[in-house]
This record gives sequence, C-alpha cells and structure tokens, in this order.
Amino acid sequence: MTTTPDAPLAAALLLGWRVAELYALVDDTGAPASDTLLPAHGSLEPADQLELQLRAAAGVAARAGVTSKGASLEELVRQARGATATPQAAEAFRAHLRCCHIEVQKDLWALDESAGKAYELGGGLSDTYGRVCRAYRRDAEDTLATWEDVFLAGRVERLKKLLDDLQTRLNMAGVTVVRAQLGAWSEGVAARLRACGLPREETVRDGLRRQTVIWRQLLTGDKSPEAYLDRDARAALHDDLRTLVWRRYRRWALMLAAVVIAGVAAWPYLEGVRTEVLAAATALGLTRASVLLSVRGRLDQWSRLLWDRALAQKIVEVTLTLDSVLPPPPRERRLRVKLPHLHRPLAARAEMAPSGRSV
Repeated sequence: MTTTPDAPLAAALLLGWRVAELYALVDDTGAPASDTLLPAHGSLEPADQLELQLRAAAGVAARAGVTSKGASLEELVRQARGATATPQAAEAFRAHLRCCHIEVQKDLWALDESAGKAYELGGGLSDTYGRVCRAYRRDAEDTLATWEDVFLAGRVERLKKLLDDLQTRLNMAGVTVVRAQLGAWSEGVAARLRACGLPREETVRDGLRRQTVIWRQLLTGDKSPEAYLDRDARAALHDDLRTLVWRRYRRWALMLAAVVIAGVAAWPYLEGVRTEVLAAATALGLTRASVLLSVRGRLDQWSRLLWDRALAQKIVEVTLTLDSVLPPPPRERRLRVKLPHLHRPLAARAEMAPSGRSV
C-alpha cells in the first residue's frame, strides 16, 4: 500500500539524512564537474557545495519544527566555507555540527517522539553509506571491519525497529521495500566480503550510495515506488501476480471448483431446502444484492493485497544494488529477496534456505 508520508516526519527523516551526510563527507564533496555553462550543484567548488548542503539542511530543519538557537544550522554557514580547506578545519566543523546535532535531537524528541525516531532513522540510513565511504579514505580505519559493523545484524535490526514504529506515518510501500533490502544486505555482506574481498571505492560510491538514496526517496515520498519500474518491469509484474495467485491458492481453487460442481449437480434436488434458506435469509435481512456487495468488497480487498505484495516484490528486485556492489561468488546464485506471506504483517524479510543461505 502506497501512502502519503506525514510531512513533518518526512522532514525529520530527511534532516537526519542531511546532517549525517554533512558530518561524513564534509571534506569529500567530490571533484567539481564541468559539463554545464552555469555552475550546477555538482559543478560548484567544495566550499560552495558544503554551504549549499548546509543551507538545504537548515531549510529542512525549519519544516521539521526545529526552533532552538543551539540547533540552528544557519550559525555554521560561515564556518562551513572554510571547512574544506584543511583536515583540521574539517574536524573543527564536525565538532560544531555534532553539538548542533545533539540539540536538534533534543528539539525533535521534545516536539514529537516519532520525529526524533525519524531523525535517527534518516541518520542511520545515511551512515550506511557514509561510514563505509569514509573508511576507504582513512588509513587508520579497518575498511573490512567497517563494512561488517555497518551491516551487523544488531544495527540493521535497530533500523528495522524504527521502520516498524514509523510505518503508518511514512510511505508504507517504501517501508516494506526498505525493510526487505536491509535484511538482504545484512545477510549477504559478510559472506561475500570473505569470498570476493573488498569492492573498489568507485563501486561503493556508485552502488551503495544509490541504494541509500533510493531508501530515502521511498520513505519520504520524494519518488513513488512505482516510478522505479520501467516498461519491461511493469509487464513482468502482471506475470508475477498471476504466478503468485496460482502458487498460493491453487489448492483452494481446486477445492472450490469441486464444491461448485457438486452444488450444481445437486441443485435440482434441493428445491425445498432452497425455499427454506431463502425465507431464513429474508427474515435476517439478507438479500442477494447485499451478499454480492459484501463478496465483491472482500474480493477487491483481497486482490488489492495481492497486487501490493507483487508490486513490493518487484520494486525490491529492481532497486536492490547488492549484486552490483558485492557480486555473489561464482557458485552462489544471485540473491532473491522474498516478502513474507500475506497473512503476516507487511514487514519484508529475506527468506532463508534450509542450509541458512539466502536464495
């Protein structure tokens, strides 16, 4: 089910994302591009890029309801312009940003507990890329250990818990997809790192960052989940829906067909019973129209549930970047993430094979 996120909550999540990204990448804004006549965002010099990001975060803070002076990101703008000059200036900026971050947390938790959780969730999702990327640039840091820490089961479960707490006020379809993909990364990273070693930094900057940006867009409503599906994926979605219906309900379909055939065969011999049943139904206020209306409502609800499940499954498949960042070992099949059965809550998990390996 696709729902419109609560605006202040989405702003709090985006604010957590932006503050965490500023902290991680203050001295890594990237080389300015030169493919535009007038400077675009990617063409700005590092000082201008950092100021732009900081001002954008300040605007999001206002939408999220942050008001205290100690949490004002605008106060850091002047310092931001010099933060990219030297490592010492970058660390000084991080120290002030950390203090501001703490005040933002206090403001949001005092305003609304859910806003505080959304801020924490946004920061955690951003750090999923920021911590790994930063480890590649710091000689004293164990990059392999950072990869494993970021996707440690305990940390991922904390993010999933925040998603569960906020799912009714964020994009619910997005929550389902993000939850499933977090599980897939957590289950796949350690084994693939041991088998294939560390991926190149350029691969991480592309694939892992793109994954975390997708998560942010899904949760805040910046992009509709269906927008990730191209024409081929949409065509395959209908085939997936038919397969899902047949796989889950073929036994019931056969039983229902048998009951219908038996009922049709016995219908001529049940005239007296039909009259009594019709009289009893009329006495209870039941009519053919009311029964058909109730049945149709149930069928609409059931078909919508199936469609939402098939749609979420397809979005999980087309937006998961794990295989492009950490390819599976030669003898291992590509990871397939399955959503839970329909009678369970809409919280996605990766199915596990009997051997414990993701399939």
